[in-house]
Amino acid sequence: MDSGRCHVAAAQGSGGGPLVRLLGEMSPDQLSATTVFYSVESFTGQNYLADIQNFTVHDLYVFHSNADAVGRLDAFLATAQMGTRLYIAGSESFIGTSMQVATSYGVNRDEVLREHAGSFVRRVWCAHCSHYSENVTHRVFQCPGCDRHLIVRDHYSGRLAAFQGVKADGEVPGELPDNEELDT
Repeated sequence: MDSGRCHVAAAQGSGGGPLVRLLGEMSPDQLSATTVFYSVESFTGQNYLADIQNFTVHDLYVFHSNADAVGRLDAFLATAQMGTRLYIAGSESFIGTSMQVATSYGVNRDEVLREHAGSFVRRVWCAHCSHYSENVTHRVFQCPGCDRHLIVRDHYSGRLAAFQGVKADGEVPGELPDNEELDT
């Protein structure tokens, strides 16, 4: 954090907690060179906007959806220059989609300070139709893209920024496993 000409922080919902901590550790010069993208969309109901607004940063952009925040981060990184430092905090899916954007501009994973905060709802990619489903909370769910019942694997794919969903009754058609709640 000591180096960098420009600081960019993207956070979502509960990710506002780590963001507030980060901003509190910055010097006035660093704050004046910091752009913040904050999505108030929250899976836990937590909103840190009032705390974030207590800091005098270069720019603060507030969004009602995670997709809008990630889209604006994409537009910002398209014009970013050498010396830009990136910080991301929030749900797994928010971090994953933000990292997809960052890596599309050549930012390496180890160059981004990331912190998971809040719920473990999952973003799931269907191995059968390539549909992405957001905010999945149960081990078995029906894919909106192909109507198959999918089981959510525990492996997270950084390339897809999602967990993989595969046909739940592939072995015995119609026989579905217990539909337990994921660690949310």
